[in-house]
Amino acid sequence: MGNERQARRCGVGYNSGVNIEAIDVEAWNIPMRAPYRSAQRVTTTARNVLVALRLEDGSVGYGEAAPAAYVTGETQDSVLKVARTRAERLTGRDVEDASRLLAGRLYPPRAPGADAALEMALADAVARSAGMPLYRYLTGGRAATPPLAWLPLVGTQPAILPRLTTDLSLPILPPAEARERAEQAVRDGYRALKIKVGSGDSQADIARVRTVADAAPDARLLLDGNQGFEPEEAVGFVEGLTEIAERITLFEQPTKAGVDNDTAMRFVAERVPFPVFADESVKTADDARRLILSATCAGVVLKIAKAGLSGVAAIARAAQAAGGRCLFGCMMESRVAIGAALHLALALGAAVTELDLDSHCLVDDTSLITGGLRQEGDVLIAPDAPGLGLVARSGTVL
Repeated sequence: MGNERQARRCGVGYNSGVNIEAIDVEAWNIPMRAPYRSAQRVTTTARNVLVALRLEDGSVGYGEAAPAAYVTGETQDSVLKVARTRAERLTGRDVEDASRLLAGRLYPPRAPGADAALEMALADAVARSAGMPLYRYLTGGRAATPPLAWLPLVGTQPAILPRLTTDLSLPILPPAEARERAEQAVRDGYRALKIKVGSGDSQADIARVRTVADAAPDARLLLDGNQGFEPEEAVGFVEGLTEIAERITLFEQPTKAGVDNDTAMRFVAERVPFPVFADESVKTADDARRLILSATCAGVVLKIAKAGLSGVAAIARAAQAAGGRCLFGCMMESRVAIGAALHLALALGAAVTELDLDSHCLVDDTSLITGGLRQEGDVLIAPDAPGLGLVARSGTVL
């Protein structure tokens, strides 16, 4: 009852006239097209969770959680349990009421992945109900009907082209394979490559980055440490890349996350010749403000899995106000979550300066869904269809 009273104090109870009729939450084990290694794990199967949410008018939306214990502390099992419990409490509620509850994280326990999947499915469903692509719905502000409570965080944007450019991430690989992947990426049209480093062997990391730089001589390069370095080690690693430093546009999360480790990241940021971005260190708007204003980093990585759509919008606006930049990234997600990220990035406009939305290329999600975003070279294109434009294969979900 305490949470219900808190909900009323936060304004929950507005009735948009559209209610949630049913929510289905299922495990979704998606095979990887090839094993993917970062400083934190090797992934062969993305153990995700799929949410299907139906409104009373028949509109169905889809959401996805891609839990990673080292980021949010969640697993597939924990997300399933929490999301199903939340689904029971949200079923029958008004759309705006439900969106306010999810955005406010009023129900314990803390479960960002579960909330993100539910919030995503709700946003897809209401945009379908409104008959417009999700990015257009999100930029409609309070005029959007049925409404989501957190839309003012997004703001309104002028007419936009439904396309943005992404990089491609390369996992920790032997140099020969890294060269092959980089050359293929160039042939596929990618103009920016993000290279996973922090393997525990700085010399091997240096060799891999140099190999990729040689194989893709015109590509911009991004580095992703995934918390894999000690501060002095990260600086030494970068010193080994002096001859290609001007091609490197950012260094993502070189050191361990957490408030107690801000000093370590700042140590690196003060000593390397390109911007440091925080990823695992940023889960809230307050985190973004603290890290940017203290010069711990120059920018932050947005991920729906860490904060949901509403949380990402709040983080992006906080980072922008603090003078920082935003890279919109992803976990091991399918076209469901990648599509939602693309639509939200489009809606956020200038607040998002870089995209790393490529995991749909790493997983094989075709057994369950079709449609959604398209890709031409390194350009992601949002469909001109209601919501996320996804179609579930017959008999798989609601």
